[in-house]
Amino acid sequence: MIQADIDCPKARLPERLLEKLFNSSVQNLEDKVTEEHLSYVRNIKVIDGSTVSMPDTVENQKECPQPSSQKPGCGLTIAKIGVIFSLVTGAAFALCIDVLNIHDIKLARKLYSYLQPNDVLIGDRAFCAYANMFTIKKFDCDAVFRKHQSRTTYAKR
Repeated sequence: MIQADIDCPKARLPERLLEKLFNSSVQNLEDKVTEEHLSYVRNIKVIDGSTVSMPDTVENQKECPQPSSQKPGCGLTIAKIGVIFSLVTGAAFALCIDVLNIHDIKLARKLYSYLQPNDVLIGDRAFCAYANMFTIKKFDCDAVFRKHQSRTTYAKR
């Protein structure tokens, strides 16, 4: 992260401080969750991916190059984000940021280690892959994903 001059009234907070505040806030919320808040004694987590735009600076260009569809110097630098949040508290407790052209599944695999045993992970069809289901099960969790549109479903007769 770009460090600004501390004397500047619009100075950015240090990235480490923000991370510490983020983790502390999430932990405080999660500590207050009791069994009565849970669905069938299971903690429901939701995973999703999105994009964020950032100022077109040299530093940001090094981390997340501009999409090839944009002319150099025009537009904004775009990054892909993946997040897992608690359905009970609404708090995002896992976040990763990467380049725009990374698939949601690759972002998700960086986030699975934040799951706790017995969690249930819910996501859209972008996360529906057998390898993901297998990986999530290794964390002693379950997953509910919408079936990807390219998968064929055969009805039993």
